[in-house]
Amino acid sequence: MSTELTFEAATEATEPQLRRLLRDNPLTGDIHVSLEREPNAFHAAGISGDQYQMMLAFGGEPRELIASGGRFELETYINGDRQRIGYFGELRAQGGLKARRKLLLGSYRKMRQFHEAGDVSFYLTTIIEDNHRARRLLEAGLGDMPSYQPLETMVTFTVPTRLGARHRRPSLRIARGDERPLASIAAKLAENGTRYQFHPAWSEEILRSEKRCRGLAPENFLLCPDGDDVRSCLALWDQRAFKQTVIRGYSPGLGRVRPLLNIVAPLIRRPRLPSPGAKLESAFLSHVAINEDDEESLISLVAAGCEQAMKKNIDYVMISFATRNPLANVIRKRFTSHEYVSVIYVVFWEDGAGAVSMLDDRIPHPEVAIL
Repeated sequence: MSTELTFEAATEATEPQLRRLLRDNPLTGDIHVSLEREPNAFHAAGISGDQYQMMLAFGGEPRELIASGGRFELETYINGDRQRIGYFGELRAQGGLKARRKLLLGSYRKMRQFHEAGDVSFYLTTIIEDNHRARRLLEAGLGDMPSYQPLETMVTFTVPTRLGARHRRPSLRIARGDERPLASIAAKLAENGTRYQFHPAWSEEILRSEKRCRGLAPENFLLCPDGDDVRSCLALWDQRAFKQTVIRGYSPGLGRVRPLLNIVAPLIRRPRLPSPGAKLESAFLSHVAINEDDEESLISLVAAGCEQAMKKNIDYVMISFATRNPLANVIRKRFTSHEYVSVIYVVFWEDGAGAVSMLDDRIPHPEVAIL
């Protein structure tokens, strides 16, 4: 790699190189996955915030894209009030995070320039729990890097739709979102959101936005009515048209036992592990507004979401909760699933330390569908 590095925001001219970097540098762990962004990386970036910059790092002769990172801003609920927050994501480097110190520090200097021109005090990011190399590097506090402070773990459940749909409870009526005013769904999301940290502040305007909610229509919402009100809701958000998850491989240990696990998977009601190169036909169960003691709603809505997903040839749905959210245990007990555990970090430079110190003990609920 040339010692001459340049850092800049992505443009339409450099966007194809960004997609190639994301495709060719999968996330590592027990399961290696590439999070791809065909046909345009900006389509996926647009759902993550109302403001964003995709930072690119170039080096070498001839000039080559060697790293990327995204900075996003959006409104969430913090300590019960609406407040803008940032999110760091799409962090990739050729060869993973074995990148040189100069590359890493230069990338964060560019991110700090974006930060100083922006409107947030601190950021969130999530890192797969067993990606120990990345976590050690980011927590090391090198040079001008921001502080990475682990906050809590979050579990993403991948539920096979065929198995999940079996849990539908006929005693609880499920309605589609287009049967009710979208404003009533937005009101329920706002009521639920104030109880959590980092829950996006979804308004009716944002829910109708082709940029922020690309591919999500009112009829994709599923809800439990309560008279004229909404008791609970979630949405089936199919993002395959602009975000793809591809299995690129497995750790040596898991790779050796994968054939055996797939033989016994139906017997122990576990999902099969796909072959390397397979695209996961998956969607998110997003925009969850369910009381923590309303097990009946959660089971019925997840089952209904699985049923709707099957009609779209979706094999898996993903839903996420913080580890200490009681709803996580309901999914774990009631549904066959594979679990991915991530660490939620708050990330901040010196000017954000005060805001981070004021965070109260509400359960985090960032929206995994936009991370």
